[in-house]
Amino acid sequence: MTAGAGKILGVAGYVLLAFLAAAALGVLVAAIPILGELGPVLMSYAGPWITLVSLIGAAMIFRRWRAKGQPFLLAMTILAAFAGVATAFAQARQIAVARKNGAKIDLVQALLAHSQTDTTLVPLTAIYARHNGEPLPLDIYRPEAAAAGADAPVLVYIHGGGWNAQTLKQRQADYRWFAERGYLVISLEYTLASEKRHTWDVVQPQLGCALAWVGANAGRYGGDASRLALWGESAGGNLVLNLSYMANQGSLKLSCPGEVPKVDATIALYPVVDPARMFRNPDVLIGGFGRLMTVNYTGGSPDQFPDRYAVIASSMHISAAAPPTLLIVPEADHLVVPAAAAEFAGRARAAGIDMQMIRMPYAEQAFDLRSGSIGNQMVREVMLRFLNQKGLRADNRAIVQNQ
Repeated sequence: MTAGAGKILGVAGYVLLAFLAAAALGVLVAAIPILGELGPVLMSYAGPWITLVSLIGAAMIFRRWRAKGQPFLLAMTILAAFAGVATAFAQARQIAVARKNGAKIDLVQALLAHSQTDTTLVPLTAIYARHNGEPLPLDIYRPEAAAAGADAPVLVYIHGGGWNAQTLKQRQADYRWFAERGYLVISLEYTLASEKRHTWDVVQPQLGCALAWVGANAGRYGGDASRLALWGESAGGNLVLNLSYMANQGSLKLSCPGEVPKVDATIALYPVVDPARMFRNPDVLIGGFGRLMTVNYTGGSPDQFPDRYAVIASSMHISAAAPPTLLIVPEADHLVVPAAAAEFAGRARAAGIDMQMIRMPYAEQAFDLRSGSIGNQMVREVMLRFLNQKGLRADNRAIVQNQ
């Protein structure tokens, strides 16, 4: 390596460490504009690596400072050490919360965390309905029952994406993880909203049809629809709350013939319980996305269409008939204000709903979407424990059978 190339690499290394230090500051202080969003997101995807790189960089630069005594090197040592210690502290706090709620975190797995996209996993696909001629599919991830005649509990997933984006393939690694533990996992698609297509009055009746399909057909794939749980995140969290609460109190209207089975448990990750509040999000970076998503979904603002926002607000569907509910909420969420979920949980408990809420510190929206990360391990284990507690224990000797 030439001296010039070495100098360029050295400068790049200093820039990287300064960037990681700025991101670490955003992790600790979520109120800092831009950094408060960027830091937690980076940590959720590569936290252990950020800690390792920063601490190794601090050690290397410290040695150079000891040899040369340059103030710049001392300053870079402090910045790199801060990035390493701050992210290590934040992740230690997250691991402590995970353990408190019954989840064990494997740090080696966190280091090797990978994408949720799993091209080797081929689900069974069925069409549950059509909308304006377009097929609405669902994907089925089927366990092989370890005991003859054993029917698996059914875990239905509804994806997020602000009602505007993402697909039923969103979390394939998670579907496989639960199928391997004995669940029949079914991921649903629905008609996405856009600037010219507002689906606030379409999606819930549409997904009601999907649930009716699950009730009528789960047994064909080894599932027991009388043991049914719903799970979703963000906008999908809004949908699973609304659907399960309406289904259990008999107010869910379908856009097709059919009967929706009773829902035994609902799990919502950073759910949009109050879309009007997301529309009014003042965050300089994320607030615009919240407004775009809610306007595309409803056709306008809460002032223009208060009735539409009321229909999709989760608190409007609270009743004592609602299933046991688990909320997992990142404390640094800039898109879905954590206080909204806390207020919703309080109203639900007051109505007699079995409600659990877990707050994940130093975490942002979508903190669990990287398979095997600290956040993802925590969510999987806590979900499994919750399902077991609510009578939806599966045969954990099951293996995936999707051939």
